[in-house]
Amino acid sequence: MEYRVLGKTGLKISRIGLGGIPIQRIDAEGTKKLVYQLMEAGVNYIDTARGYTVSEQYLGYSLEGIRDKFVLATKSMARTKEAMAKDIDISLGNLRTDYIDLYQVHNPNMAQLEQVIAQGGALEALLEAKAAGKIGHIGLTAHSVEVFEKALELPWVETIMFPYNIVETQGEALIKKAAEKNIGFVDMKP
Repeated sequence: MEYRVLGKTGLKISRIGLGGIPIQRIDAEGTKKLVYQLMEAGVNYIDTARGYTVSEQYLGYSLEGIRDKFVLATKSMARTKEAMAKDIDISLGNLRTDYIDLYQVHNPNMAQLEQVIAQGGALEALLEAKAAGKIGHIGLTAHSVEVFEKALELPWVETIMFPYNIVETQGEALIKKAAEKNIGFVDMKP
């Protein structure tokens, strides 16, 4: 397995990771089997989300006793401080861990991104959770080029997840800019 450093986070992650959406189609035991196969193959990066129904819970069950072998990322669509603080605690409980390596703002549009960074916005909860050691790093996921571009200007954004594949190349120039700024890039829908 090849590994890369995820930008300024310093996290060393496998070049191939697991996206948690498909876990919704299997059960807890199937997830556990999958996680052990990932570990054997050298895959150490797992990304999930609060919105992926049972994904966090099944992964939490599967990672018991081997949590330290993985870099764990999740995300929330919460936009306010109160809602994000609640989601972070729910994620910690679901994932059966006392820390999450990367917590991401999940796919905001421009207006929602403004809400996240405004007074009383989700960023306040993320920064507090980071200071408390509940999360290690803060990132953002997007489908909009406009949001990706704005995220590159935000000093708290340590990683960006964005679609990039043979059909979706609209972020190519921004991916290069992210690398120049040492912002970690996670490919969505490769």
